[in-house]
Amino acid sequence: MSRILNWVKVPRNSVISWSILITLILPWLFPLFHISTAIRVGVLFILIDMFSAWWIGKMIHRHHLAWWWLFVLPVLFAAMVFLRYQWYGYFFVPVYILLSLLAMAKDQHFYIESL
Repeated sequence: MSRILNWVKVPRNSVISWSILITLILPWLFPLFHISTAIRVGVLFILIDMFSAWWIGKMIHRHHLAWWWLFVLPVLFAAMVFLRYQWYGYFFVPVYILLSLLAMAKDQHFYIESL
């Protein structure tokens, strides 16, 4: 068990494990709570996944990971939408990418040199 915990503590591994938990495992667990589909989609897609996209962007920026790590959550989410949900779920993929990019760029200072 400690080996798994040590693996998850590595920043890129925590991005992978969190993305798998949020996009692949939680959608299969949510029906067990017998909550309506609209509330499940709202809570899972809007609250949890958007917060996760923001958190992943912050992790990428804080630990200086490669920019392409921000695609892990959207790609896994698109796979889950393909397997389980309706076509409208694909509209969330660019939103998650945009939120991750905004979180990555939030703390960076962009300087424009004067001509």
